[in-house]
Amino acid sequence: SKMAGTETTSLQVPMAFKDADDGTIPVRPPTEYAAAVASLPTNPASKLKLRCYQGVWVLEDWVPGIIAMQRSFSTRPGDVVLASFPKCGTTWLKALIFATMARAAYPPASPAHPLRRLNPHDCVILLDRLFAVGREAVLERLPSPRLMCTHMPLSVLPPSISRGPDCKIVYICR
Repeated sequence: SKMAGTETTSLQVPMAFKDADDGTIPVRPPTEYAAAVASLPTNPASKLKLRCYQGVWVLEDWVPGIIAMQRSFSTRPGDVVLASFPKCGTTWLKALIFATMARAAYPPASPAHPLRRLNPHDCVILLDRLFAVGREAVLERLPSPRLMCTHMPLSVLPPSISRGPDCKIVYICR
């Protein structure tokens, strides 16, 4: 297969998300869950617009995407999900995991390494945001193994991630 202009021999390495996203899938936030979101408790003490969804305080704009992710996301064999709360070293770990998983195709000194031209956030997509804006179809363009990220706790993740045999979870906290 051909990856980022480099000939490889059927290596199973993740592709940088930005390399798979050509921008043709439009932003279409899910609207069918508006009534359900409006019925959730709010936190008036917070400066952020938060809703309590399944016992977790979540940005209001992300709740429809989380519901959509729970109902429709399926993992593939070899998928890896990096799970963390925000500001826990997520960016650093995204770079580390991507570099480790892609090492066979892109040795650390390779001038073609995606992390030399892309931010770690462009290599490893945040599922929460992707589903919140309705662009989850881009995930189908990623070859296996897919490397993804979430800020949601295990209790809110779709069963294919939290209990599925095909997906590995890497969790970081501080």
